[in-house]
Amino acid sequence: MFADRWFPFFDVAKTLEEMDRALNGMRRPLGLRSVPRGTFPAINLYEKDDAVMLVAEIPGVKPDELDLTVLGDSVTLKGQRRDEPANGNRAYRRERAAGPFSRTVALPESIDPDSVRAEYRDGILRVQMGKAQKAKAKRIQIRS
Repeated sequence: MFADRWFPFFDVAKTLEEMDRALNGMRRPLGLRSVPRGTFPAINLYEKDDAVMLVAEIPGVKPDELDLTVLGDSVTLKGQRRDEPANGNRAYRRERAAGPFSRTVALPESIDPDSVRAEYRDGILRVQMGKAQKAKAKRIQIRS
């Protein structure tokens, strides 16, 4: 009898993943998490005035090991996470993945490639991408 009870907060993470899978099946970006857990690097993308901002968490990666490419309406971030040498020590837990990574994110607007500025500090990459002239709103004067 006790085993038949439903505990609503027993496995919230599994419920969220199942909901994401169901919503992704409808081909709508409505998921509660937009990417699977463990996807590296974590990325936030938002609009700011006449620019699109990308913020990525990339701790432990040197700036010269990163490759950022903006092409049309997408941005690709590639790099390499180095593994810390065990030096013959026994590892009891390994949760930090090492090796090459690549993330491509669709942008909500076309970007002017000449306006892209990137800054990397304290493991956080901030990329400001100016919108292309055709993506910017233009106010039209109405004559009477």
